[in-house]
Amino acid sequence: MLCRPGAWIGSELAADPVEVVRSELRRWPPWDLRDAAAMVRQRGCEVVQTHMSSAHSFGVLLRWMTGVPCVASAQSRHIQLHWPWNDCVVAASESTRRYHCRYNFVRSARAVTIHNCVDLARFDRCSREMRMTVRRQWGLDEGHLCVLCVADLVPRKGQIYLVEALAPLRQRFPHLRLVLVGPAKDPAYADHVAQRAKQLGLADTVVWAGQRHDLPEVYAAADLDVLPSLEETLPLVVLEAMAARLPVVATTAGGTPECVEHGSTGFLVPPADPRSLSESLAKLVSDEALRHRFAQAGRRRVEEQFSVEHHVSALEEIFDRLARRRRAA
Repeated sequence: MLCRPGAWIGSELAADPVEVVRSELRRWPPWDLRDAAAMVRQRGCEVVQTHMSSAHSFGVLLRWMTGVPCVASAQSRHIQLHWPWNDCVVAASESTRRYHCRYNFVRSARAVTIHNCVDLARFDRCSREMRMTVRRQWGLDEGHLCVLCVADLVPRKGQIYLVEALAPLRQRFPHLRLVLVGPAKDPAYADHVAQRAKQLGLADTVVWAGQRHDLPEVYAAADLDVLPSLEETLPLVVLEAMAARLPVVATTAGGTPECVEHGSTGFLVPPADPRSLSESLAKLVSDEALRHRFAQAGRRRVEEQFSVEHHVSALEEIFDRLARRRRAA
């Protein structure tokens, strides 16, 4: 594992039988590249796999220096020069794969979709006591119906439209509470959302929970999940909510429809459409049986299509194919 000093992945692997090598991943001056290339040759590495932008360009340069094939994971959609030079681009969603083929000129034969995955076991350990503990932290009891939104507070996540969608529901469902979990990465936008909630009379309806690192417990404390994004690749928070047996309301942004089956595991609505979002929320808030049906179907969908085992198997197949092709060359 080649990673930057202080990288989270390096500390996570400290107790595992994985060699962790620290590097700043600088492309110029070329000393980091030279050292990495020497390591690749010495260890007999057969495939390089990269994640995130600086590593992607670093990996392409390593490929040119060593001849070792490079696999890049595409978790976002930006126009960048390095994408066409990889031996394989692994996109987190089909919409992302199409983007890179169209705008970054990745050949279709070199682009595949392998959806993000969820460790299901993380979401099976939460007791009723944990649920109630988190709800009490938010000032909720069992009489409240908790709508959860887990996302950074930035404009592309669309929380402003969720607040707008709640306004028509306030009188009809006085027990409804919206809990916003996530850091305010854009303070001006967070203030805008808070001011709009106050203007709409929702000050007592919206709970600002901030950033949390106990997400399994957070999902367990909720009754349904919503993601009002304007742009997404493949939203892991939606898969986590489904793994935690929560019904979902989300927008059709990016790869989200590849997660949520409309009318089966949740509802899909157009982005920036508070009215449609409000109507879908009202259907779920008012129908406990529907929430339960969506929740069970969502869990089955994650088990069948978004498990760790499925993800790892698909990646290993790519690594094996590229390694065998290089040996045969």
